[in-house]
Order: sequence, then C-alpha cells, then structure tokens
Amino acid sequence: MASADEFCGIDPQEMGHLATSLSDAADRLTVFREEFEAKLRQNGVGAHALREIADIADWGRTQISMLQGRAELVQKLEGDALPAQGGGGQGLVRLPDELEGLEFAQGLARMYGDDILVKHDNASQALLIHEHADEIAQLADNPQAAAAFFALLPPKARDSLPSLLTAIGSKTAKQDLAAFTKTLGAALNAPTLVPAFAKVKADLTKPVNGKIVAWNRLVLLKGANAPAKVRSAAARALALDDFTKNPHQDWRANSSEAEKYDLPPDLVAMALEVLAGDGAAAREAFASMGGADVKLSQVEKMKLFLDYADQANAGNEVADAFGRVLASGAEATTEKPGQHSPAAAAFAMDSMLATGPLGDSIPNTARESMAVIAGSYIHELASGARFDKAVYRTSGFKVPENWVPLPGVTPAFYLSPGDTYRFMQTFTGDKRITDDFDKIAARFRYDTLMTAARKDKQEEEGYFELASTMLGDLAGLEFKATIDTHGERDATYALIRDIAKNTLGWGLDKIPFHEKLSEKFLTATADVINEGWELTKAYGVSKFLDNWAGSFETGVQEATGERADFALRLKYDMAHLLHNAEYPASEPPAELISKVTGDLKTYDELVAEAKKEAKGDEKWEKVFGEKLISYEHWMDSNKNLDIKLENSSRIQANEIAKEQLRIWG
Repeated sequence: MASADEFCGIDPQEMGHLATSLSDAADRLTVFREEFEAKLRQNGVGAHALREIADIADWGRTQISMLQGRAELVQKLEGDALPAQGGGGQGLVRLPDELEGLEFAQGLARMYGDDILVKHDNASQALLIHEHADEIAQLADNPQAAAAFFALLPPKARDSLPSLLTAIGSKTAKQDLAAFTKTLGAALNAPTLVPAFAKVKADLTKPVNGKIVAWNRLVLLKGANAPAKVRSAAARALALDDFTKNPHQDWRANSSEAEKYDLPPDLVAMALEVLAGDGAAAREAFASMGGADVKLSQVEKMKLFLDYADQANAGNEVADAFGRVLASGAEATTEKPGQHSPAAAAFAMDSMLATGPLGDSIPNTARESMAVIAGSYIHELASGARFDKAVYRTSGFKVPENWVPLPGVTPAFYLSPGDTYRFMQTFTGDKRITDDFDKIAARFRYDTLMTAARKDKQEEEGYFELASTMLGDLAGLEFKATIDTHGERDATYALIRDIAKNTLGWGLDKIPFHEKLSEKFLTATADVINEGWELTKAYGVSKFLDNWAGSFETGVQEATGERADFALRLKYDMAHLLHNAEYPASEPPAELISKVTGDLKTYDELVAEAKKEAKGDEKWEKVFGEKLISYEHWMDSNKNLDIKLENSSRIQANEIAKEQLRIWG
C-alpha cells in the first residue's frame, strides 16, 4: 500500500472506460481467432496455437466485471470530493492502491445494511451480527477499509447500532459493539481519509434531532478512541452546547440500553464520558462550549454541571464523568507534578475554583477525581497553604509579592490559602482517597525537605525552615478540612487509630534489625516516608485543637497503651533527615550509628532498641531516655544543626493555619 505521504489516485471514469475498452478488445480477439482459425483449417493447417488468443480474450472478459465493480466502488467512495484540476472527467480520487480491502469492506457494509439488519428476525440478527463481528474488528487493521465500511453503511443503521444490539436481545451486545467502535476509531484516526467518509465524520459531529440518535452516536464515539477534535465537536454538538444554553431540560435518552452497556442514560453524562480520558478534548470543549452566544467563564460553565448533578436523577453518573473530565483536562495522570503545561494548569486552577466552594457537599462520585487532581498538583496545594508570604493573595498565575521560591517546589499557579482549604475539603471526607493523597504528600514532604537541606548545605538560606513551615501549614489545612468534614472528635480519633496502626513509633518494628539489607528494609524505608506525613499532621493536633490537646494525648494512650510526644519525635526525625542530606555537622558517636544501614539511627530504631534492652520491670522509656542523651549531646555540639532542627520541628507543628483562615479564608 502506498505510504500516507504518497499520492495514489484512481479516476473512476477512466477505469470504466478501461473496462469498456477491454470488453471491445476481447470481442475483437475472439472474432480474429475465429476468422483466422477458419482460414487455416481451409488450407489444412492446424490452429492449436490460436487457443492462446482465445484464452487471452476469455481472461479479459473475467476482468471486465471486476473493473466495472471497482469503478462503481471508487465512485461511491469518492463522495463529494472535488475533481482534480487539469484532468478529464471526474478527476483522480485519492484512495489506497490496494482495493481488495475496500471491496471486502463494501461486502460487509452490504451484508449488514441490506441483509442482516433488515431481513431477519431478532434472534437471527443477533446470531449473524455476532458471527461476523470479528470481520468488522479486522477492518481496524486497515483504516481506509474501516472508513469505507462506515461510508457505505446506511446512516440509519450506523445511528441505531447500540440500541439495536440490545433491542434484539443480543447476549454479546457489549462485545459486538466494541468491534464496531474499534473500527470506527481506526477510520477516524486514519492519516488520510476515504473522501466519502468525510460526510460520516461530519454527521457524527453535528446536532441531530432526537436524544436516542444523539446517545447512540456518543456511545459509538466513546469506545472509538476518537481524535480530540472529534470528541470535542461531537460532545458539544450532541449535548453540551445546548446544555450550556439551557441546562434545565430532561436529558434522559436511554435506560435499558444504557444499563446493558454500563453507560449512563443521561445525554449530558454520556457527552462527558466521550471527553473523559482526553485532556485536549476536555479543554477544547469547555473553552468553546455554547458558542459565541454564551458569555460564561470556564469556571461558571463547570459550576453548571455541578448544579445539574445535584438536581438530576442521574446526578451520580454526571458527577463521576464530570470529575474524570476535570482530571483529564488538568492532565492529572499524564503530566508530572510540578511540571504541568500552561494549558493543563489553567484548566486545573479553574477546576479547583469551581469545585472548592462545594467543599464536602461535592457529590461523592466526584471525590476520587478531586484527589487525583490534588495529588498531581501537590506543588500548587503546598504553595497555596503558605501563610508566610502574601497571605492576602488571590488565586492566579502571577507570582505573589515578596514571594520566596523554595528549591524543588515549582507551582504553575498560586492558590490563596482559602481556595486551597476549600478544595481540600472536596476529598478529605473519604478516607480511602485521602490515604492516596497522603502517600503523595508524604513523598513530596520528604523530597522537599531533602532538597532544601542540600541547598542550605551549599549556602545557608534558611530554606529548610521555610519548607518545614510550608509543610506544617499544608498538614494543618488538611487536618482542618478533615475536622470540618467529620467533626473534631471523629477526625482526631481516626488520626489516632491510623498512628496506632501504622506508625513505627508505636513499637510495630517495621524496620528489620538484622545484618543484611533486604527488600523488606526498602519497604520499611518507604513506610517511614509515608508515615512521616501522618505524624506531621499529628504534630499539629494538640496545638490546632486548643482545648482538645489533653483528650488527644489520652486518646493516643488508650489506643496504643503508650505515651506520645509528637514534638519530641519530630525533632529527631529532622535531625536524621538533615544528616542524610549531609548538612554540615560533626560525626555522630558510634552508639548512634545503625549497624544495619551504617547511617544515623532513626527514632524508631532507638525505640526498638530500648524495648529490647529493658530488663524485668524496667520501663523501656527510661532506657530510651538514656539513649537520647547521646543524641542530644551530638545535636547540642553542632550549633547550626541544632538551631535548624529545633526551628524546623517547632514550625511544622504550628497552629497558623487555624488562626489565619479566620481572616484569609
């Protein structure tokens, strides 16, 4: 087959002339052979050699119907294509040079459009459709043949396929429909289109009377992996433009059919399903939705869907699809945190500003997508949680006044503290998805502190303390969002239970203390990073909840049977992190070096050692305190290190978020 950048043209009129010429030539050869053979026989000469002339004439006749058929096929596939300049007749039509695939597609289109879909009862239809579904799927390997199939299939048959497959009671409807959508996707993504398919493509992306046909078209496009422009145009034309102008309509299309395909019966939800998964399509649709007559901002358009989801019978499905569309437009799963493209970042900020005001009242089915966006935009949320600079700022792309950028923290936009807090409320109500966000926050915390420590090692700028402040504020905002969602007591005791269950400090000894490093040790290291975020949130609890401090400590003791001193723990965690970052300090004494890692012992290693070494009725806390004396001596002897870790541990456990939000929230 010719490559996409090579021209392969067929003139159907000239091909028809060729068939006629070949027919005439075959007739002349036959007449010639008969006349010449008669003369030779009259003179007693054998005419066996003239048999070859007869064979040539017969072969020519066998090609006539093929050429005529191909000429007709090319004319059909030419569609409304303009004639080439300078040529006679209809002109050259750009088509593949391998016409067998097109003929095969034509045969399938005739079989479905003229026979299976019109001349059989339901049971026979279901059986025949499934029997030939594999042949339809095979067309996807030849995009031009796929385009030819849909160009030659009657529009009525195409527009009724999803509904028809369920109406005839097909038990393989989902499987069979997938064959058609796969082939449609191949046609839509073909590098060069069969001319007649242009009309099919246009039909799929223009308004249509009747919700059923619109729903069927959207179903076909959802499974087709269509190009972004096609998705956007179809979603807008078939539902969203009209929705933006007048959302208060009955948008129900199908119910029984939708249930069998596990798809929403709501036309708005179905249009959103077409956009979900394609960031470019989502952004283009929201930018142009409603056309020039609609003057709504992108945030206002987004709010229309949230309002509709709150009122519609299919609200959960609308909210679910809407959330995934927002995550797609923000490229939350395709671009790396801190490295988002301007277009995706702008869409993400609008998504946060649109959904944030709903807070915990956002539909449950949208929460997971909000957490996905939050994890992807952790740099923006962390920067938005900062109260140390320009606390009066409004959300936008401009760098706030007197802002001090932190090494490794690269936000694409700057949220206000209030907008940050409100958006965090959209997902903190669901523990499962909050846990997913916390794992991302934990890694971000660790990487940010390590980057800041290494930067300060090169030249002391106080980045470590600034990063600690930012992380303490972010943890404070998240915990406040959780409190305001679940209530103070429930949120606090949930945190206590998590700490009791997961944190190394409560003697679960996840770090193995044996001579050889192992995968188990690497896993334990990841656990330390993840649990560090839970502890960061916990450090601020006693201050964050003024009158709750005592009961929080009591709750920890009830849950673990041990006394908790979060601020103490945090100081040693910071010392360990600074040492790992090679911040300038003297070598620690030998008793503080781990035989397992060869590094400074962690707080948890010291706890585990103290529990092992405690004898009889001796309390492990007493042994633990003795071990910490060496740690304290070492820290005190390194002035810069000591000041840095004291400050960083104290400012991570701060109550700024609670107080400042009263004014700037």
